[in-house]
Amino acid sequence: MNNFSVTIDAEGVALITFDVPGKGMNVISFDVQREFAEVVEMLRSNPAIRGAVWVSGKTSGFCAGADLPEIAGRFDDWREATSQVQLRNALAESASWSRHLRALETCGKPVAVAIAGLALGGGLELVLACHYRVAVDDPTLRLAFPEVGVGLLPGAGGTQRLTRLLGISAVLPHLLEGTPIAPADALASGVLHAVLPADQLIDAARRWVLEHPEAQAPWDLPDFQLPGGGVHSAPGYRYFAPALAARVGSSGGRYPAVANILKCVYEGAQLPIEAGLRVESRYFFNTVRSPVAKAMARSQFTARQALAKRESREDLSDYLSQLRHAVATEQQAMVEEGIPPALIANLSRRNAIRAEVERPAAVAQPCADEVDFAAVAELELRLLYTQALTAVRCLENQVVRDPLEADSGALAAGFPVWSGGPVSYIEVQGLEAFVAQAERLASRFPQRFHVPRSLHERAADRRGFHS
Repeated sequence: MNNFSVTIDAEGVALITFDVPGKGMNVISFDVQREFAEVVEMLRSNPAIRGAVWVSGKTSGFCAGADLPEIAGRFDDWREATSQVQLRNALAESASWSRHLRALETCGKPVAVAIAGLALGGGLELVLACHYRVAVDDPTLRLAFPEVGVGLLPGAGGTQRLTRLLGISAVLPHLLEGTPIAPADALASGVLHAVLPADQLIDAARRWVLEHPEAQAPWDLPDFQLPGGGVHSAPGYRYFAPALAARVGSSGGRYPAVANILKCVYEGAQLPIEAGLRVESRYFFNTVRSPVAKAMARSQFTARQALAKRESREDLSDYLSQLRHAVATEQQAMVEEGIPPALIANLSRRNAIRAEVERPAAVAQPCADEVDFAAVAELELRLLYTQALTAVRCLENQVVRDPLEADSGALAAGFPVWSGGPVSYIEVQGLEAFVAQAERLASRFPQRFHVPRSLHERAADRRGFHS
């Protein structure tokens, strides 16, 4: 195998070293998953193996999570699946890491893991699928689920196992905001069982494996109960209901991952672990099939190289200046129309890059029955469309070199992350639908919302900006 090495000591404990060649950090690719399944089958079927200890061969940490460029490359195929056979195959592929981890958890042998450095995303999900977890006593230890920041959700048991360890009241910040789990909290909740000096980790894990031949995950025991009560208990509902309203409401429905994480927790916490994992897999599949997930993943990861390169380019200030001018012009037009400045400020914070104008301080929003939601949605649309149209003009005039640079530069300046950037925003809306909306705005404000000819041509040809 390329990514794992296995040594079995005289007492039958397999030491499994995770070390992806050619990478500074371990990541979970489809090739890693294939070999992982082989390792799990070996643990299950080899009578000479009494249990296993997982370690990393990297000094950087245990595992940084999924190979996101590789997975993002599958988004289009999963989204385009339409027939029952295609949908089944796509769902099975997107849920493969979850199945492999459950196979490890239920292999019939005790499994421990020794962690140093970071364990993020799918790497943390691997950690939680092990029966005993010991980590190095070091301030660089980092345990987190950062998926929501790229429009995704933990899809291999993260929403289910962490909820069953922490309870509803404590789990939501880690899933909805990517907040790292502090070592003290990890110890108190059972996310970690011990924190030790580095030279003691493997020995401690080996001893535990030999002393616990019948190990099982707590959620597989018949008397398991969710910490702090279920979603319908008084404590559970007190935390869950406000989170659902606040998170989904504040995102305006633009972050499908947020709503789907909450659904995973709410539905999965009422079910046995096997059913909860199936619920999570389906919501993960639905999330990755959304255009928002594709746009966010592309802009957040692929764009990092572009962001690093653009720092030396003085002409990109030109691009950002044009975006800011478009925002400031629209804000001023709204003021002249009699729109309350505080409302403009609040909408701009959510829907625009930072314009070079003095914004009034945000104030408390009026009661729901006092708000004309259609009018507010129209103002938001104007702020987003004026920036997207400006980005297209800058591409036409070669003020910015390519769509990726247009998106990444705008995101760095404050354009809403959920969109993937102003050019990706056009693609998320659909080129024909975007042009139709822009033409409607142009009928009211012809100078500011004129649609460039190149965009008309792209819409007619159904030719997107990003390859």
